[in-house]
Amino acid sequence: MASEDVSMTNTEDIDDFEAKSRSFVAWLQRHGTVIELADLRRHGAGRGVLAKEDIAEDEELFAVPRSSILTISTSNLPAEVKTQLDEPWLGLIAAMVYEYQRSSESMWEPYFAVLPVDFDTPMFWSDDELNQLRGSALVDKIGKPTADRTFREQVIPMIRQHATAFHVDGMSDDDLVSLCHRMGSTIMAYAFDLEKPSTTDSHDQEDGWEEDEEESESMSKGMIPLADMLNADANRNNAKLYYEEDKVVMKSIRAIKAAEEIFNDYGPLPTADVLRRYGYVTSNYAQYDVVEVSLQLIKDVAKEHMKMSDEDLEHRTRYLDDEEVLDDCYDISRSCNEDTKPFSDELCILLSALALPAIEFENLQRKRKLPRPALEPSSAGLLSAVLHKRQGLYKGTTNQDNGVRGDADPISDVTTEPRGAHRRKMAQQVIQGEQLVLVEALALLKEMSAPTGGKRKAAEADTGHAGKKQKS
Repeated sequence: MASEDVSMTNTEDIDDFEAKSRSFVAWLQRHGTVIELADLRRHGAGRGVLAKEDIAEDEELFAVPRSSILTISTSNLPAEVKTQLDEPWLGLIAAMVYEYQRSSESMWEPYFAVLPVDFDTPMFWSDDELNQLRGSALVDKIGKPTADRTFREQVIPMIRQHATAFHVDGMSDDDLVSLCHRMGSTIMAYAFDLEKPSTTDSHDQEDGWEEDEEESESMSKGMIPLADMLNADANRNNAKLYYEEDKVVMKSIRAIKAAEEIFNDYGPLPTADVLRRYGYVTSNYAQYDVVEVSLQLIKDVAKEHMKMSDEDLEHRTRYLDDEEVLDDCYDISRSCNEDTKPFSDELCILLSALALPAIEFENLQRKRKLPRPALEPSSAGLLSAVLHKRQGLYKGTTNQDNGVRGDADPISDVTTEPRGAHRRKMAQQVIQGEQLVLVEALALLKEMSAPTGGKRKAAEADTGHAGKKQKS
């Protein structure tokens, strides 16, 4: 989960933090949950959930009634407003703005009190801070101008149309844009994709919550109190959310000792996506780091490296596009990730197609076939040239020994340093992780092209699952 600002220095702030926690726990208990909420700010994790006693595997930790989940349906948002925004994200943003502005009139007021007011996600970084991320595909995924335009063109006019219901008299459009960004970032960090009770079958109830990002864009979004208070740890994950007819249930997936923290898991998210969504970085997700290589970069390098004409390049990529193996970008994955091989089948096919002699490519095309998804010396050499070019897109220089900048200080557990310095360190950790991906990939390619053992290494690189791109 996104951690709250832990730069608390006085007793009044601490008392307020604890008072809001107690109020939230009381609210949860009134709505049918029993939990232990802990202050974990000294570990840089805001609030967290601890086990009050020893817990066995597959034991219910807590349940949240569906009526307590904040959605556009459960919100008291006027009916005519609900019909105006049918996009899940915008609908939930509008519902959250409405309930937040109602203050004590809203049943979710204690819940809003424990949600963060500001964020360290790159959406809120200055241009100078974002420059520290130069070279990472993360920068192009932030989308602040697009979000601003969407809020001003779709959400704010609707809010103005119902200004009395939204209690926004006296608020400027800029104020509302800021509030929409706050709620949108809260959704990014805390919301769940919800299944309707009528579509939840026994398989879902048995296997629990499995997030499919291809379906999530069209699914209803919801804020689940307490479930979103669990911190995430890929290595210590011990709980999972299950959906039932009238409630959602968090269950243990292994035994948990008393006083141990209860952890959820984000799934295989690269460090860059953890920062983009949740506003912090951790080495626990470094194994999932990837570097995105654009199709345009591959084409540019292929044209120079393979001495290809524009016509030949366009001819080959058009054929691959017709065969549905062409994409806008391709992920290079960590070699230590056992679930994903460093180079996807689609990338290997593209590189092989570009590296083939013209007559061999024409023979494949005539037979409506594709190259084998493996790296031969020519395609491995092309990929090596692409990755060297990709290295040059990062800000600054790389260490000659391992390709990773060596000037980043470790990020401490407690965020007591100035925000700008903290963001710089987080950016450095993202960049260093991505540079390490490239270093490992280039080392593997070097071994593959060696006179002995090259074919064995090529075979090793071609085993496993095809690496899929992380969705934005």
